[in-house]
Amino acid sequence: MPYCTACGAEYKEGAKFCGECGAATEDNAPAAARRPAAGRVTGSSAEVQLWQGKPAGISDRLKGLIRLNTTTYTITSQRIMVKTGLIGKDVEEIELLRVNDFSVDQSILNRILGIGTLTIFSDDASSPELLFRKIRKVQTVKDVLRKAVRDEKIANNISYREQI
Repeated sequence: MPYCTACGAEYKEGAKFCGECGAATEDNAPAAARRPAAGRVTGSSAEVQLWQGKPAGISDRLKGLIRLNTTTYTITSQRIMVKTGLIGKDVEEIELLRVNDFSVDQSILNRILGIGTLTIFSDDASSPELLFRKIRKVQTVKDVLRKAVRDEKIANNISYREQI
């Protein structure tokens, strides 16, 4: 059976409108409603880097002076990456479509230093929690990530529906 693109409810084959929300079904929707909106990002668009940073704690800043701060955090329009390692590289990635939630943690000392830890919760089997440790302007980075996740899910027509 088909599902409504507006609310996700199942409707009978051949129905003109969804029984739950009243939206026109895909077969009955106007052509303009089936086409993606002009200028809207689609799932096949080029990947764009939105933010990149390194840990910024006191010890990390000292490592940066002698080029030993080898951890890099990157947020793109499609995924999140954490690259670590001096000689060998370890890269951990999460697709934005798999991100469920995120949280920010700042101790008093971290607030004075202007840094914090961003925790990303996802459906990814290899890394359900990904940490961006000791990053500057953590609230701004969280907002960039939130917008990127929302844009990617909208572009791929993914919505959530809670059943009570």
